[in-house]
Amino acid sequence: MKIPGKQAVLKYFKPAARDNLLSSPLSDSAEELDQSFGHLALGKKENALLLNRFTADDILTLMGKVGLTKHLSSLGFRDLKVNIIRDEAQIYHLKIYNGAINPENLLIDLRLSESRYVPDRRLFTGDAAVLDMVMIEWFTAQHPHKTFDAGRPQLPGQSRPGLGCLRHMMELMYLVGKTMLVDGFMDVPEHFHGAVMYARRFKFFDPAQEAILQAILRDLKQFSLDELSWGIITKTILDRSTGAPLEYEPSDQVFPLSRCLKDYFNSAAYREQFNRVYQRKKFDFAYETMLERRKELLRVKKIEEL
Repeated sequence: MKIPGKQAVLKYFKPAARDNLLSSPLSDSAEELDQSFGHLALGKKENALLLNRFTADDILTLMGKVGLTKHLSSLGFRDLKVNIIRDEAQIYHLKIYNGAINPENLLIDLRLSESRYVPDRRLFTGDAAVLDMVMIEWFTAQHPHKTFDAGRPQLPGQSRPGLGCLRHMMELMYLVGKTMLVDGFMDVPEHFHGAVMYARRFKFFDPAQEAILQAILRDLKQFSLDELSWGIITKTILDRSTGAPLEYEPSDQVFPLSRCLKDYFNSAAYREQFNRVYQRKKFDFAYETMLERRKELLRVKKIEEL
């Protein structure tokens, strides 16, 4: 999922000790020395350590721990290869292939960066002035050989059917985050359906945004995820009190790992603000209008471009 912008986020990079979760050593002393300088090593690097910590073998080990290897094997992918690149912007590209490392065999593309997040003090009253976060810059998981059908409709922005592995990927992120001792993972989902899928583990930092998401799922539960996503795009999900279309605003969605972030989401202040908006907001869906507008929109744009 592409993030439109992170002006409030200050990037930083630091070395960190690896704990005993993983048993494989760093590749060699030269690799360790290069990775330890973090922000000084600004060039693109092949065969990098993911987030300065994890080798390709480490990732394969974690994939086995969380059941991702078994899941992919059940889909017929039994020759998994992991490739890690750090680009010039210090974004780490974790790519998982089946067979040869080439684009047509790509299964999973996860791009991460380390950042310091300055929380909105109007919302966050914890002791930490800044939080150590891992940013999800991009995530796709796609089946290279399957096509969309009625049972697996194409979502806006999606080019190929998914792999059904989001749960495993979140478990992998959890292990990575606990190893690194970061406060959490953060994403800014570009599409509404992405926010819904992430909502199993992630919450919007702003309780009002979280309440709106949950209120839509409450009021429009009879509709499928792709229908709701089209409702957002075509502006046919309506605020019942005003009749105005809901404007989806991509914002910070967080998978909390540290105690201070978990305390924030469990706090009375967060719950009170959530409940106030959740109880007030009601939504309707102009479904037939959505179908008409979707048809018109797809005459001028491909679904992958939305």
